[in-house]
Amino acid sequence: MHSFFISIVLNLSIVFAAIAGIVKFKRISSDYYPFLIITWFGLLNELISIAFVYSFRNNAINANLFVLIEYLLLLLQFYKWNENICKNYYLLAFLGFIIWVLDNLIISHIDHNNSLFRIFYSLIIVLLSINQINKIIIYEKGPLFKNAMFIICSTFLFYYGCKAFVESFNIIHFALSEIFLWNLYIMLYFVNVISNLLYAIAILCIPTKREFILPY
Repeated sequence: MHSFFISIVLNLSIVFAAIAGIVKFKRISSDYYPFLIITWFGLLNELISIAFVYSFRNNAINANLFVLIEYLLLLLQFYKWNENICKNYYLLAFLGFIIWVLDNLIISHIDHNNSLFRIFYSLIIVLLSINQINKIIIYEKGPLFKNAMFIICSTFLFYYGCKAFVESFNIIHFALSEIFLWNLYIMLYFVNVISNLLYAIAILCIPTKREFILPY
């Protein structure tokens, strides 16, 4: 129970990014709206998970649904960042949905902790983040540590890289002790905290919308 309480506290660190998003929502470009929605859905999912664990001892159903929603919103975020011109995002969304159905409804059950889709979408986000970071480095002239897009994509690279690594142990089923596997997930909890704090910083760095004033 003590470790469960710690995991709750660590996962609820998304609240900082969610609050920052609410505060800055009306003042930032709509190009960042999908990312803000992800933070709000993330907080909602954590609250639902707490209720489900206490009531049913299992939060797998809402977690499996959330990762699909998160994946589609992440694709939408990259789509908007690239000025809605890349049709590959439609293909990635369709492919991701098919793999989610295969993982949660055919190979296994939606009330299990399934990792196939999580590994797939983590690797896709890592690749998209690398591509976006390369574009930022080439075309952006300002300091990168103040660039919200760079901070977000770098955090994606950090978090989803770690997530793909940890989830791979769950799907391949190495002959490892439960203590070792638990320690891996504890590590992911702390990676999640660092990522959530970086998300909050990134939101604070998002430039405000420029006011259009007619010349008189």
